[in-house]
Amino acid sequence: MAVAMDERWSRRLELVPGGVRLTTCPWPRSTSPSWVLVSPQTVGLCSSDLKEVHRSRDVRSDFGHEMVGLVHSSSTDDFPPGLRVCLDPHIPVTRTTAFGETALLEGPPDQLRAALPTVPDGTPDDRAVFTEPLACAAHCAGNVPAGSQVAIIGAGTAGVLLTVLLRLKGCQVTLVNRSPERLTALSRTALLREVPKVLSREVGTRTFSTVVVTTASLDGATFDSAWDLLPQDGGRLVLFGGIRPDWRVPGTQVLLDGIRRSEQMRELERGGRRALLVGTHGATGADFAAAGAVLAAPLPWTTSHVEELIVDRVTLPGLAALLNDAVRTGRDPIGKHVVDIRR
Repeated sequence: MAVAMDERWSRRLELVPGGVRLTTCPWPRSTSPSWVLVSPQTVGLCSSDLKEVHRSRDVRSDFGHEMVGLVHSSSTDDFPPGLRVCLDPHIPVTRTTAFGETALLEGPPDQLRAALPTVPDGTPDDRAVFTEPLACAAHCAGNVPAGSQVAIIGAGTAGVLLTVLLRLKGCQVTLVNRSPERLTALSRTALLREVPKVLSREVGTRTFSTVVVTTASLDGATFDSAWDLLPQDGGRLVLFGGIRPDWRVPGTQVLLDGIRRSEQMRELERGGRRALLVGTHGATGADFAAAGAVLAAPLPWTTSHVEELIVDRVTLPGLAALLNDAVRTGRDPIGKHVVDIRR
């Protein structure tokens, strides 16, 4: 049975000029006939959240979307109180941020069902909080042939989660990163202990049939290094990370962000090398189901799982301080941070 929303107060973060602000406000009250009120429990900090804080993201706002939460109340029996859900931010519903003690979603019932996938029983919150980024990685992994030799450019969360999925597909993966500190930190994890990790400047003349770029913002040096890892003919360059809308392949008029967002395939010949550019963007309901299945099962090469990637836990006030410090210093936090909303 649907339950009416309580008249209470809750804390949440909001974007303001120059950073974020922690506010206390009444629980959101729906004006729509179809709604779900969720109590976020654990929320991941994503690189896109950081871009929104820096005002460097020019697409829809997803601020606070890597959520594991409990349904408090709703307008429909589809969402009983206590149901544990995550969030698919690609579904067009109206919502408040999950960086808060309450999150209200409004929209047609079928879209609400798609936007709030159920978390499988037995999957701990610290693992389930990776559902959305893992679903995006699963969508990307569909563009990589099983069993292939793959280089992943960028050792952030996206690159690491993609590494896990491609290993499950039987691929031989090498993780390439510009910063030695990140590779050193990942070398200590059981999750990636057996994965070759190479600094960008030390890759040498190695080639890979598929190269995936997962960096948060593509630049000329990163593109050139990725391009040079492909064979002379027949390679595949998968565009998974962030790209500015006006960014062109150096020496050409080819705009890559359009290829990525529309998930095109386009052949490019440059510098005596010919390869297929492959765009990947977002995730589908099937990708969320695949991510949930991976998170619910043990990995064959380790007793740990993706929650090993969490480097720090913060409260809502702590997150406000962390984000405002990033704006003030220009230095973003490294590694996966999660927010314990109820602390």
